[in-house]
Amino acid sequence: MTTKNAALFLLGIIVSLFVRAEIVTTPSGHFLRNESSEKVIWYGGLVAKMIFFYDQACANAESESCFHLATIYETGDASVQSNAKALEYYKKACDANYSQACNNLGILYGDGVERDYAQAAFYFDKACQLKEQIGCKNKASAIDLQLKSKR
Repeated sequence: MTTKNAALFLLGIIVSLFVRAEIVTTPSGHFLRNESSEKVIWYGGLVAKMIFFYDQACANAESESCFHLATIYETGDASVQSNAKALEYYKKACDANYSQACNNLGILYGDGVERDYAQAAFYFDKACQLKEQIGCKNKASAIDLQLKSKR
C-alpha cells in the first residue's frame, strides 16, 4: 500500500468514527440529504491536509474522494467554503455515478448556487436511477417547484 493510499485509508477511518448519517432537510425544507448527525471539529491543518489528499485521490478518479472534497467546500468553515468548488467536485463525483453526489448537486441547484429547478430535477433523477431513494423524493419536489415557478 502506498503512503498516499495509507493516508487516505487512515483519514477515512478517522472521519467514519465521528460521522453517522441521518436524513435532514435543507434550509428551505424542500429537499432531503444524507448528512452526518455529528459534526467533527477540525483542528490545526487537518482540513488543509484532507483537501490535499482528497484532491489527489479525486484526480485519480476516486469518486468518493471527489464527493468528500465537495462536501468540505460546501459545508466547511468560512476559510474553505466555496459553492463553485463544491459544484465542480460534486459534478466530478456524479459523472462517475456516485449517487449521493448527484443528490447533493441537485440540492445546490434547487436551494443554493443558482436556483434552477430543471437542473436540480436532472441531477435528482440521476441519483434516483443510481438507487438513491432520497433523490427520487427530491426529484418530485423539484418538478413540483419548477411547475409552481412557471405559474
